[in-house]
Amino acid sequence: MASRTSRSISALLSSCLLLMAAPLTASAGSVFDGLPLESPSPHPAPKADSVVVVVDSTSLAGAAEAVAEALGKTPEKKARFFNGFGVGVDFVGLVQKSIGADWAQMEVLARMNIRERFFPVFELGLGEADHEGRDLDNHFHVRSPYFRLGCDYNIRYKRLDGYRFFVGLRYGFSFYKYDLTSPSPITDPVWGTSQPFDLQGLSGNAHWAEVVIGLETRLWSIIRLGWDIRFKLLITQKAHEVGQPWYIPGLGKQPDGIGWGGTFKLMFDI
Repeated sequence: MASRTSRSISALLSSCLLLMAAPLTASAGSVFDGLPLESPSPHPAPKADSVVVVVDSTSLAGAAEAVAEALGKTPEKKARFFNGFGVGVDFVGLVQKSIGADWAQMEVLARMNIRERFFPVFELGLGEADHEGRDLDNHFHVRSPYFRLGCDYNIRYKRLDGYRFFVGLRYGFSFYKYDLTSPSPITDPVWGTSQPFDLQGLSGNAHWAEVVIGLETRLWSIIRLGWDIRFKLLITQKAHEVGQPWYIPGLGKQPDGIGWGGTFKLMFDI
């Protein structure tokens, strides 16, 4: 009885292997993947109650990978050292500009892909603002470029499934000129004299750091869509003695030296 049960189990397992792996050969005189037998003499036929299954090793490995994938245990894939470049554009500033916001910053970026893990990035933008003061009836205007250098780290680098979850750092800097003007002259409260208030081309600069957290997904082929949020910290700032700028290109409205920002960008992997 035990012998019959063992034969049944053996036959069942052999049938499963025959269904999963191809090509398979089951015969008395089979060879393993084309390797010749030590002796050309024919082998005796197997007993009637035994099953001989000879499996192609390559086919068996492929079948094992297919079974592992079906069970959700796909073997880890490794990316190449260098996986090309990426370029992108941010939509947030374009939306700000289209709705008539009093400040906006449009930017583009370029980055490298190293092992799908590290993404050194360079960001170039144009920040502009036109703001009317409420208290002194003055006007602030600036339109200058800004720059950021940094690197993103993809936490999901082991899963090459099209999704990326980033954490990163940026160093930003901007050298700008701004205008402070007023349609009404300023009256001296002591002497009662008045003079026009029209200060243009005031120089300033700022340096700041950013902590970035973001998510990115592949839409189709080389086209990707992503977003991030950023915590910004002013490192140093130099402004004209007559007054601080209402807005700093790239940094935004930061009266206390800290703030938040974000991007929503369309990317192209090259």
